[in-house]
Amino acid sequence: MNHLWADHRIFPVDDGAILFGVDHASLFFIDIQTREVLQRLGTRPLLDINETSSQDQEILVGLQDARFLLPESVAGQAVTEPLHPQDIPLGTMVLEVAQDCNLRCKYCYAEGGAYGGTPRLLTQQMARKAVRLLINEAGDRESVTLVLFGGEPLLNMPAIEAAVEEAVLGEKETGKRVQISLTTNGTLLKPEIISFLQRHRVGVAISLDGPPDLHDANRPDVSGQGSYAKILPKLQGLFHNNPAPVAARVTLVPDQWGRIEEVYDHLMGLGFHEVGIAPASPVTSELLPSLEQEEMLLKGFATMARRFKEEADKGQILPFSNLLDLLGRLHLGQTKAVACGAGFGYLAVDAEGNFFPCHRLAGEEVFHVGNLDSGADVKKIEESLTILTEGKEQMCSDCWARTLCAGGCHYENHLRESKLGLPPGSSCNFIRNWLQLGIELYAELRSTGANRLLERLEKRAAC
Repeated sequence: MNHLWADHRIFPVDDGAILFGVDHASLFFIDIQTREVLQRLGTRPLLDINETSSQDQEILVGLQDARFLLPESVAGQAVTEPLHPQDIPLGTMVLEVAQDCNLRCKYCYAEGGAYGGTPRLLTQQMARKAVRLLINEAGDRESVTLVLFGGEPLLNMPAIEAAVEEAVLGEKETGKRVQISLTTNGTLLKPEIISFLQRHRVGVAISLDGPPDLHDANRPDVSGQGSYAKILPKLQGLFHNNPAPVAARVTLVPDQWGRIEEVYDHLMGLGFHEVGIAPASPVTSELLPSLEQEEMLLKGFATMARRFKEEADKGQILPFSNLLDLLGRLHLGQTKAVACGAGFGYLAVDAEGNFFPCHRLAGEEVFHVGNLDSGADVKKIEESLTILTEGKEQMCSDCWARTLCAGGCHYENHLRESKLGLPPGSSCNFIRNWLQLGIELYAELRSTGANRLLERLEKRAAC
């Protein structure tokens, strides 16, 4: 019987190689002999195992069992059925309670928090209606996620309180769990606000970009003054006796990418439970990185990967969320049929009750897909996703990382391609290098017996 090779990628390591199965995101250690067979026979369009040497056959049968060799009759068949928005019940809602902000961050994609419109706040009535819709449209999900967002959401505590109260009521009535998180710049935190958030176990992420010089350069207030000194005194009250972890959410512009490790250490030193670092979205051409800057960013992430391994050797987890998320997915063998949840059980609701597939697309009329009164328009969701993914099919189908990436962030692509005129795939090389870094770290962890540690990341990836 003739067999075809399933799509795969070989990553060399010291004692052999890692074999990555693209369709299933499967990872296997292979020895030098198996790697040699793959390199020698892996380019054949058709392979009859019975016509190979007995030594090769032993290796090829193992590869067949691991689904790297497929019978010609089934090769090329779709691994998973395509997803359709109408088949996925609502599971996550990003509620923009305040489309306004008291800061003027240099990299802000929301244009000062107003998303291209006039500053406005969500009413308490609409907040309750949105939360009720999230619970009612969740189908058979046991839990849903509510993200309180902005702008700066703490500008509108009445709507936040109304949303949380409605979530508590909905939990009692339906038995569904509502997990609530809030992203804030931290400048408006007060003891009574902190008490409310802690009492209701709201997970809080603080947008803080590291040491004062970095943070203040990125995140000035409306008068142009830095905001670091306004946030710092409020943090200890937030950290104290908090039942939920407090994360630092970092955004760095390209000329700051050489300071990844310093930023992480500074924020952990302040008392954060976890730190995630993201490159700024290229909202203007000035924020597009050079190749040298991308290399610097990868170098910084590689340093964090080395530190993660050092902590793992001690039985500890380094709370660097970029790696926690990726390693958890790799351990589960979690593939992506779509780039993200946008439109697939995920909706953003702006301060006027309008729906968008993603909070970053709020305010762009072409991506307006319904509202609280009329509900979500599945046809418009599909049209929006078609616009966002147009031209990616062939490019992604030829990429070894497609089941881990599935095309990347829709908004990032939209910015780069539609607004800045870059060709499709301009960020793909960086994404592939980042995923390879994660795969190599995962392989190191497995080879040194860190399975129990990796299992602790499964719950995170499954959420």
